[in-house]
Amino acid sequence: MKVFINCDCEILSATLEKILSNSITSESDADIIICEREFASNKPLFIIGKDITQPFSEAELKQKLSEFLEKKISPATAQNFDAFEKNLDEILLSFKKQILELFKNAK
Repeated sequence: MKVFINCDCEILSATLEKILSNSITSESDADIIICEREFASNKPLFIIGKDITQPFSEAELKQKLSEFLEKKISPATAQNFDAFEKNLDEILLSFKKQILELFKNAK
């Protein structure tokens, strides 16, 4: 999990940075953005006060983030897989038809 922290409260930011030090990245590379308020973004927003209440423990934060990611990212992944599967089925059907044509023409 890659996160970007966008919090106005410096104490909260520092706490999150310490807890998630191995997961922090730039906004463009992040899977989710941790923030205190909603704003326009193409990334899922994990909002302190909405998705987790204060005070929270390190274990609670990591668990809530994991659950949040499962809910927010899994549907998109499933849609991508469905599209891939449909595309693969079409390619296999076309390949099957071509093989049958080869056998018919070989006789």
